[in-house]
Order: sequence, then C-alpha cells, then structure tokens
Amino acid sequence: MDRPITFREELRIAGRIASIRLRGQMAYRASFLLQIFSNFLINTAEILALFAMFYRFDTMGGWTLSEVALLHGISMVAFSIGDMLTIGMDNVAPQIRSGEFDRVLTRPLSSWMNAATSEFNLRHLGQLVQGVIILGFALSRVDIAWSIDKALVLALAMISGIALFMALFTVEAIFSFWTVNGVEAINAFTYGGSDLVQFPLHIYGRTLRFLFLYVIPAGFITYYPALYLLDKPDPLGMPDWFVLLGTPITVLFCLVTAWGWNQGIRHYRSTGS
Repeated sequence: MDRPITFREELRIAGRIASIRLRGQMAYRASFLLQIFSNFLINTAEILALFAMFYRFDTMGGWTLSEVALLHGISMVAFSIGDMLTIGMDNVAPQIRSGEFDRVLTRPLSSWMNAATSEFNLRHLGQLVQGVIILGFALSRVDIAWSIDKALVLALAMISGIALFMALFTVEAIFSFWTVNGVEAINAFTYGGSDLVQFPLHIYGRTLRFLFLYVIPAGFITYYPALYLLDKPDPLGMPDWFVLLGTPITVLFCLVTAWGWNQGIRHYRSTGS
C-alpha cells in the first residue's frame, strides 16, 4: 500500500505547481504587468478617496489619517496575500457545475490543496505593494512605543489576517456544494469585510460590529491590534485581553471552515460525465 503523502510534501508540490503557473503567466509579460498595474490603480482610487476624506475632516471617530492608514495597511496586506494563495477557490463553483471537480478528488494532493492550487494568479500583487506602502506610511507617522509584545501583536495580526481571508475564500467555495449561483452573496463578507475593517470598528452600528467580530472575526485582526499598538482606549469598552483573541479565534474559524469543507466534499455528487 502506498504511503500517504505528508503535509510537508503537499506544500512542496503546491509550491512547484504555483511556480509552473507563474512561469506560464510571465510568458505574456505585458498582460501580466498590465493586470498588476490596473489592480494598483483601482486601489489607488480608494486611497485617494481616504486622503480626500481627511482633507475635509481632521479625524474619523477620533482616529487620525495615519491611524486609519494603519488599519488600511494591515487589511490590504493580509487580504492580498490570502487571495493570491487561495484564488483557485474561485474555480470550485464552475468545476462543480461542469463535473470537472471529480479531477480534484482523484489527484494525489488533498482536495483542499488541489482546489487552492488549481490557479495561481498575482493579480493582487498591486494591492500588496500598495498595502505595504500604506502600512509603511502609517508606521512612520503614528507614535508607537515599540516593544517586543507590540511587534509580536503586529506580526500575529498579519499572519492571522492572511489565514482568516484564506478561510473566507474557502467558505465561498463551500457554499458552491449546496448552491448554484449563491457565491456572489458571500463576496460581501470577503471583499466587503476587507473594506469595512479598514476603518475604526466603533463607527459602525451594533449589527455590523457584531457580524465582523463574532461571526467573521476580521475586527480582531485589524481593529484590536491597532488599538494596542496605538495605546488607544477601546470605545466599545471591551477588556484589554481582547487584543489576544485574534489568533485563537482565527484558528477556531479555520477549524470550522475545514469541517465545512469536509462536509461539502461528502455532500458532493459527481455529474457522471
């Protein structure tokens, strides 16, 4: 009986697949660069709107431009990397409808890894570069009393944010096992959630705050780490240890997502074609 493939081997194979797909994209270099540049321009418009907003108003919910830019930077970097790593999940719905998802289940990698690596695209590289620039701008402008624990909080916020958005894109794919065209509704929680947590969470109503803290914990990977880094009091009145919840809640969210993926695989029925 063949030895089952290990997770480390899966990662190595996935890396090779990504490298092959990237070389294929680079064969059309002009198209590749234009795609990245267009993505950069789209997000530039959003950043210009942010600067225009603060040109008219000095603060937003007590937060300055540099402090809101910190939220933007964390969210943009985490979202762009998470999207690049799991962009293959966009193919799950059409694969299920056409019956091609059968191939995902017969390849040597796990079904999730096969689905995630079915495509690798650097279209959000422009957003990643922009996110790094905005984050660098924010960190150079805000007054942070740096310490080991604050550096660790920022690093964990980034890692947790990447994992959270990867899980959210997986949730989109999971819904494809039960719905035909319902995935677009989930985009409100991925793309919309990424945009929403780029601003202080306390400026939103109670329903949105509850949704993006306790259902989709995006606020725990942007808002609370930023509060801790900036030594700002929490207008929501939550205890200080809330800043520590980002990573464990993200891990829990990923575990629930993994369970949902397995349930979707069990529910899947081949088209027989």
